[in-house]
Amino acid sequence: MIKTPTRAYGGVTADQRAAERKARLLEAALELFSRQGYARTTIEALCGEAKVTARHFYQLFDSREALLRALYDNIIADLRAGVLQAMSAPKLSLSQQIPLGVSAMVNHYLADSRLARVGVLEVVGVSPQMEIRRREAVHDMAGLIEAYLGSLVAQGDLPKRNYHLVSVALVGGINELLAEWLTLENPPDIPTLSEEIIHILNALIRGAAQ
Repeated sequence: MIKTPTRAYGGVTADQRAAERKARLLEAALELFSRQGYARTTIEALCGEAKVTARHFYQLFDSREALLRALYDNIIADLRAGVLQAMSAPKLSLSQQIPLGVSAMVNHYLADSRLARVGVLEVVGVSPQMEIRRREAVHDMAGLIEAYLGSLVAQGDLPKRNYHLVSVALVGGINELLAEWLTLENPPDIPTLSEEIIHILNALIRGAAQ
């Protein structure tokens, strides 16, 4: 990356200007990657959408993939925070946690379907490095489910065993259902999709308990 100047101009510091440009580039990436696809979006198009120069782009990101990575990291961080908040509501029983967590996940992605298009579809097949990051995110979300199942084990509702693979299967299944929703001509409404995911999750948990 090109070194960013530090001189203040018009009462706005260089760091503030850089932060504003970065925010515009991230918003441009969300819009263009979701609308026309990552592979068909050029750096020139991103700069035009964000109203920044190519020089300013390279002050902030080494490449188009670096911008995608930053956008994906933001999406996953917001998703994780939303799921944790939903599952941590006061006086919430364990049987209520997962439905709320699933609903938070689905609503986070599909209330603005651009997030799902980038987070579920556009990050696939970009590069080996991006695939490693995507797998890290899958395992991170699976860890939340695994911790929930561990709580069920602790209170005697599930037998003690390794639920890692079940948790990964659940996250992978949710990703595929979201991908299906995004590509259907007439997808079901979001509450119906959430109910289907919860039903699948409960069935997998019951099967794993046998």
